[in-house]
Amino acid sequence: MDSGFRIHRNTGLCDLGSGSATCGLEISMTRHARTVRIEINHDGETLSVESEGPITILELLERLGIPSSTVLAVHGETIVPHTSRIESDISLELIVVSSGG
Repeated sequence: MDSGFRIHRNTGLCDLGSGSATCGLEISMTRHARTVRIEINHDGETLSVESEGPITILELLERLGIPSSTVLAVHGETIVPHTSRIESDISLELIVVSSGG
């Protein structure tokens, strides 16, 4: 797993013959965000959403404008709680919940 830790050194090798060499050290500890791609099957349509990091199913539904009380999120054959956090590429199916009398 990539920790995001990088060390960059300027050895001055590119400066050979062009003057005095420079030596420097730059340490960078930034973590690069990984894009998460979610494929959603809903009402016979396939939608694709990208997130710049982890996202919950509830946040995903809000982004799509789908009221959470109207659908069940299913991964494979398992119903997944809307509070579940998506951290990597995944395919989900949204099943419309019928209600009424």
